[in-house]
Parts: sequence; structure tokens; C-alpha cells
Amino acid sequence: MMKKILLIILVFIGFNATAANSYETDLILQEIATLRADMNKRFEQVDKRFEQVDRRFEQVDRRFEQVDRRFESIDTRLDFMQNILYILMGLVFASPFIAIHLRDKREEHDRQYFDNIKAVLFVLRELAQSDEKITKALRSAGLL
Repeated sequence: MMKKILLIILVFIGFNATAANSYETDLILQEIATLRADMNKRFEQVDKRFEQVDRRFEQVDRRFEQVDRRFESIDTRLDFMQNILYILMGLVFASPFIAIHLRDKREEHDRQYFDNIKAVLFVLRELAQSDEKITKALRSAGLL
């Protein structure tokens, strides 16, 4: 097929048919065949190179995904640490108010306790007026 096409081209260019059938035509066809084989080899090499480049891009993509996952884990760690800092700062700023609240609560409890003791002492003093034994006990305790 190729030989016929070459003969048609050579005749069209101006070579005579006998010269086109000669040994030179076979050499030209062989050269075209070797060039075609070389081109096919080079195309295969280029295809292999593209495959290598594609594999490399896939590796780079995987690396980027790994880096993204690492950044996400670092981001979650930073969020956790930031939340801990917020909690600690809240405790630092709220601790005086908590201390005041606890002190007021304790003072209220102590006030109620002392009011109860005063009431008991008042009752004991009232009882001491009518009973001599209670009066001596309260004087010895220093409550009268």
C-alpha cells in the first residue's frame, strides 16, 4: 500500500515509472519505515513520560492531602488549647467574684450561727434568773 502511494507521488512529481520501481524506492520505503518505527518509539517514550508525570502528580496530590490533614489536626489542637486558655482566663477573671460570693455566703452562715448562739444565751440567761444552779454554771463559764 505504502509502495503504491510512493509510486503515485513520485510519478506526480516527475519521476518516470521505471525509476520509481527501482532499488531507490525500496530504500526510501525502508527509511520511511525506520523513521515511522523511531517515531512510534518516541511516542511510546513520550507516553511513558506522561504516565510518570501523572504518577508524580498523584504523589504530590497525596502529599498535599497529608499536609491538609496535618493542618486540620493542628487546627483542632489549637482550638482545644484556645478553649483551655479561655477557660483559664475566665477562671482568673472570675475568681475574685467567686471568692467574694463564697466569703459573703460564709459570713451569712456565721451570722446565722452567732444569732442562734445569742438566742440560746438569751434563753439561758432568762432561765438563770429563775434557777440558781444555771446561774452558777453560766458565771463559771463567763457568760453572765
